[in-house]
Amino acid sequence: MGALTLVAVGAAFSILSLDYGILGEGARISPGFVPFVVGLLLVVFGAIIGWETWRSRIHATIGPSENDTESKSETGKGAHYNTTKSVALVFGLLLIAVILAPILGFLITFSILVFVILAGVERERIGFSFAISLGIGLLAWLIFYQFMGIRLPLGISAPLLGG
Repeated sequence: MGALTLVAVGAAFSILSLDYGILGEGARISPGFVPFVVGLLLVVFGAIIGWETWRSRIHATIGPSENDTESKSETGKGAHYNTTKSVALVFGLLLIAVILAPILGFLITFSILVFVILAGVERERIGFSFAISLGIGLLAWLIFYQFMGIRLPLGISAPLLGG
């Protein structure tokens, strides 16, 4: 159910963003570009989550084969992933991030969001989650602020970025 929700929301983002245009004159991006790409990514990730959920249910029904080391390792760890709860939690975190972005700034909020999803939802190690969230924040700054010249909400990070 959660995977279908991601696919539906992603498809809606992509379709509705077409009204704003994807590319403008001189191949410059238009306001609909980012929602279109994000929508496509949601569709892809939703499909991946749906595929993995379907595959794990098939394995649970049939049982793992002797050559299926992935299933053995997952069963050995006792990994049980509730996709619907996780998707709902991520959507809740996204809502909080949207509210905090004007206050904290997009880059800080986005980095915190990635950290919380990795450490809290995905249960990754703290050090790994911290390193990835810093890297993603830096990458977002390079892509949106430096490369594309998009004015992001700066919030409390305005003095650091000269805003």
